Amino acid sequence: MLEDKLVKVIATLGPASMDYPTVLEMMRHGVDGFRIAFSHGNTAQWERILDAILAAEKVVGRRVAIIGDLEGPRIRLGDFPGIKVRPGEKVRFSCEPGKGVPVDDPTFFRDLRVGDKVLAADGKVVLEAESVEECQSTLRVIEGTRLDARKGLVIQGREYSLPPLTEKDLDDLKFMAYRPFSHVMASYVRSPDQIRLIKEKLEEMGRPDIRVLAKIETPSGVSRIKEIARESDGIVVARGDLGMYYPLEEIPSIQEWIIDNTMPEIKPVILATELLPSLYSSPVPSRSDVVDVYNAGKTGVDAILLTGETAVGRHPVHAVRWARRILDRAAERFHGRPEPPVDHEYRLAHGLVELSESIDAKLVVYSKTGTFPHRISGFRPRRSYIAGLPTEEAVRTVSILWGIIPVYIPAEDYEEGIEATIRKLADQLEGKTLVLANWSREWNTYKITVKIDWKHGG
Repeated sequence: MLEDKLVKVIATLGPASMDYPTVLEMMRHGVDGFRIAFSHGNTAQWERILDAILAAEKVVGRRVAIIGDLEGPRIRLGDFPGIKVRPGEKVRFSCEPGKGVPVDDPTFFRDLRVGDKVLAADGKVVLEAESVEECQSTLRVIEGTRLDARKGLVIQGREYSLPPLTEKDLDDLKFMAYRPFSHVMASYVRSPDQIRLIKEKLEEMGRPDIRVLAKIETPSGVSRIKEIARESDGIVVARGDLGMYYPLEEIPSIQEWIIDNTMPEIKPVILATELLPSLYSSPVPSRSDVVDVYNAGKTGVDAILLTGETAVGRHPVHAVRWARRILDRAAERFHGRPEPPVDHEYRLAHGLVELSESIDAKLVVYSKTGTFPHRISGFRPRRSYIAGLPTEEAVRTVSILWGIIPVYIPAEDYEEGIEATIRKLADQLEGKTLVLANWSREWNTYKITVKIDWKHGG
């Protein structure tokens, strides 16, 4: 059956959800993509996750986006058993083994100044630097109760002087290049140069088809959002890390700013982090979580990204099911549509959306690469549309876009592809008015056909 949904759901896979039965159930409840966070786990675990996704796809009969999230230029606490802390207590941090709470990169101490506030564990622990040396520092606890291994460290109001792509990121890109990943999330994007660098590396690895999504997590990313959006293949509003750099009361307006400056660029936008945190422990979301997800859907984002709710929470399938239910209701309330750029391909996409809605028709397109469906979704059609695509890679790439129903249709040309698409869905399209559109990038031509009350074989 065609799944008529506008806003999509992406789920992070982790210890609570990386097994095949859970992946299968999440797909059955409407997941459109899965995220693998390279900050956690190892290649053996990531391989098991991929195997579970591919096996579930065969059972459900559809492909989903497979997204690798690079760790990026981030500083974390090292490996240690974890300690309890209390306000007023002094803690020694060190990059030398056995001399204090371990920090995995000496850049932390080079960038730290006496009096700086340091946030750990997503801001749950706040400390103040009282002394700073070459590879160690004494910090006083202001808020918080526990420090644990591998938690991120942020100096409030300052960004680290780190390279845009680490050696680990390069290794993880190589891992992705030989596996069916459709997207990569670039972390801590500060400039469009970082996106260009990742695209160059993917090109060298023979995977230019992998779409690059820019995570906006720092003040530099926020201030250069338009430039980054133009260079990237989509934007991720990473609210968790934004909350480490800005006062929490500013996060809603920053979220709006990023979305409002991404959508006019006709690029996908994904909202991430702490959307249904009550489902870490409860199978039913809190009222405030429902309102947050509902409001996200009303903003017209292409997708929401569930993180800890599905990676480590006790109810990953419930999280997906509730997200799907809330978003289906919320998307009905969004009625915005950006103005098309001068480029004729964008104007064609905009016109097709307007045409199909004005005559109450189902829009059906065929695309070889998925680029044209990206354009259509950017204009936020008020009902789902169908896109036939000739490769599994293209299907995965578009599956997290607003309103799209991607269908795998191997075909030699556009005319054959669109006919095969409507034949495959004949039972569900019977009697509907259809707007059929072919766009040939090679020949720079397009063809639009309107079929009134279409009948299979008629």
